[in-house]
Amino acid sequence: MSKNYMPINPVVLKWARESGGFTLGDISNQQGFSKFPEWESGKILPTYTQLENIAEKLHRPVALFFFPEPPEEEKIERSLRVIDEKDIQIFSPSIRLLFRKAKAFQISLKELWVQEIDEHKKKIQWISLLKSSDVSTLAKETRKLFGISVAEQKSWKNSDKALKKWRYALADKGLYVFKDAFQNKMIAGFCLYDDLFPIIFINNSMSKNRQIFTLAHELAHIVLKESYLDIFDEKFWQLESEQPSHIEAKCNAFAAEFLIPEEDFKAVVSKQFIAEDTITKLAENYCVSKEVILRSCLTHQFIDKNFYHSKIMEWCKNFAPERMNTLEKTLSGGGNYYNKKMDYLGDAYLALVLKNFDQGRIALEEAALHLDVKMKAVPVIEEKFLTRKIPNVRI
Repeated sequence: MSKNYMPINPVVLKWARESGGFTLGDISNQQGFSKFPEWESGKILPTYTQLENIAEKLHRPVALFFFPEPPEEEKIERSLRVIDEKDIQIFSPSIRLLFRKAKAFQISLKELWVQEIDEHKKKIQWISLLKSSDVSTLAKETRKLFGISVAEQKSWKNSDKALKKWRYALADKGLYVFKDAFQNKMIAGFCLYDDLFPIIFINNSMSKNRQIFTLAHELAHIVLKESYLDIFDEKFWQLESEQPSHIEAKCNAFAAEFLIPEEDFKAVVSKQFIAEDTITKLAENYCVSKEVILRSCLTHQFIDKNFYHSKIMEWCKNFAPERMNTLEKTLSGGGNYYNKKMDYLGDAYLALVLKNFDQGRIALEEAALHLDVKMKAVPVIEEKFLTRKIPNVRI
């Protein structure tokens, strides 16, 4: 029996590979893709099965490869700023895929809010009302708008609950936070600014306390109306004292003030001797990372730069193996698929999709696309969502 070969466009195939962050050498050395150079040059055509494998590998629909020319698509390099231009190499295939997912979620939000767009405009208008040029003042104003007292924050039982509370609070202000396993131990998160539908993406492979800091740090970028990808390493934290005017140092300052209001922090810390156990207890009390506490101690002159740098260096060295172990556990696929998917999407976004689905505004297929799942998964997710008791989230 003769094989059916697919008349794909080799120009589109090359574009899909390059835009996905794959080099020709890397992909052709993988099992099943040795003929990729010949497919890309147009010398030979793939079979349908091979085309399906290509589409899966490049995370693109099969139909795309029959297009007469590559589609217009915003490039990640032009959309996301990074600390240093040389860090552009961090845009691996997995990060590029997450960027495309984030753009897709922005499109979904626009479609899901289309019939109630005026309501959403009211929710998100707070960003345009913030006028201060001083980062600390900006953080205080933003925190006040969210209406969460320090007493309420300290009442949260653990970091998991705290992260959920912060995500609820941001969604209530029109800003959705998504999560995923980034398959990269250095990237903590990124944000995509938009006048109506800005979003934040955070690395679920990090600890909950670190995710909370990332959320606040990305919030700062959104408030400053910019898209950014954040790489957390030793260099990131050294910006605090070496380049205080750097945008990342400013966003760190915003995050610290937003999560740990100065007035309360000074009142608490002024009565204590600063040592590692003190920092750990304060981090647990505020449900933040130790680095945030350390930074606040430096800002308010409870420690000097030498103590700050010594601790950052120590934690960076000790944290790398732990972070990698957490990453590997996340990637191993453990846990319930539906629960993980729901956690990644967030309750507020889930409620928005299911509300549109239940009211007949979108069909099952559209709901599946918005949730980034197969159609058969939608009823399962809906049932799980409706049987949970989630405060302040309605459909």
